[in-house]
Amino acid sequence: MSVPWTAYRVLAPVLGALAPAAGVFASPHEQPFWKERMGEASLPGGCHAWVHAASLGEAAAVPPLLRELRLHEPQARFWLTATSRTGRARLRKLERGTSLAPIDSPQAIRRFTEGVQPQRLFLIETELWPHWLLRAEADGIPVAIVSARLSERSVGRYRNLGAPMRKLVSGLGAVLCQSEDDQRRWLEIGADPARTRVVGNLKSDGLPHPAEDRAAARAALGMDPARPLLVLGSLRPGEGRHMARAWNAMSPATRARWQVVAVPRHPRASEELSAEVSSAGVTVGADPGRAEAWLWDDRVGVLVDWYRAADAAFVGGSLSPFAGHNPLEPAACGAAVLMGPHHESQRDYVRALSAGAAISLAAAGEPLVAALRELLENDELRAARARAAREVAEAQRGSAARAVAALVELGLWPE
Repeated sequence: MSVPWTAYRVLAPVLGALAPAAGVFASPHEQPFWKERMGEASLPGGCHAWVHAASLGEAAAVPPLLRELRLHEPQARFWLTATSRTGRARLRKLERGTSLAPIDSPQAIRRFTEGVQPQRLFLIETELWPHWLLRAEADGIPVAIVSARLSERSVGRYRNLGAPMRKLVSGLGAVLCQSEDDQRRWLEIGADPARTRVVGNLKSDGLPHPAEDRAAARAALGMDPARPLLVLGSLRPGEGRHMARAWNAMSPATRARWQVVAVPRHPRASEELSAEVSSAGVTVGADPGRAEAWLWDDRVGVLVDWYRAADAAFVGGSLSPFAGHNPLEPAACGAAVLMGPHHESQRDYVRALSAGAAISLAAAGEPLVAALRELLENDELRAARARAAREVAEAQRGSAARAVAALVELGLWPE
């Protein structure tokens, strides 16, 4: 038995015993949810399935999954959990039975399963908590990983947990992967080949649709409906400076023609990003009427609205090694897409867009300047890229139906 596994199995119960009292030291934002972290939840009569999505990003996969599941079981009852508070807020809009996920201790997960009584557990993407899986095994609760993904780094981490973790993975009822690469990695850590499938990414079914009238969408956001819009989406620290320098390299006529809005990935980094953009010589303001100034919008949940109004979009987390954010979101909205070279977490999407000549990829510096100039000044090329991007995005839909079909085939849905 591996040392990491033994250490985890010893420490988790100790932390689980101490955690309820530790709530007094939690932040004011966290304290109202501490009991949920401890597994306190109740659903009289239980639920057909507990569905877990770690954060806001994974929560986007839940609506299409629930929709397809209910086609087979219209009266199905679900309990939804998320690890992050933002993910919980998004899930709360779907089901009343929603809470933060229990911590991975024997006490918390036992408390949770006794309160919610799930008949099965569907985990979105990659959430392999040992005590969750051990409790599910003990209670006879089938577990499926849906829209499963796994990085090479994670393969090594799970292997370090040794044979006990491999046994838990081999006992999973289904591993429904996003890609063939993900399938290969899951098989490497012990997934049963007979219960492993490639179904695609459920987030693709939750992709937005283009605005019926892009000019009207701009006007609704307070922008000039007649001028094209460039959206800088999910900006991460350091990227504001790179984009500002590229913008300043555009001709005065181009800068006067275009409107720009910057949307930081995390509001807490907004001040830092705004400062670096200003230090690079770009005016940041809340008034979209200011010529050449960038509108700044650090509200949560507004990015898709901006993408639907955009003619071109830069997808952040990609100029620096943050692994990138989802380029299919602006693509599905009909925007021409620009992205940096760091897109490891979006490799399959970038590959599909690249194969369809539907994305521009450029590193910071002169390559970024050239790619941005091409998109902003060549209207014909930009329109062609936008059409191709939307076609690629549309082709990605249907993952939820494939996933639920596999669950049905494997006897995991409905009852």
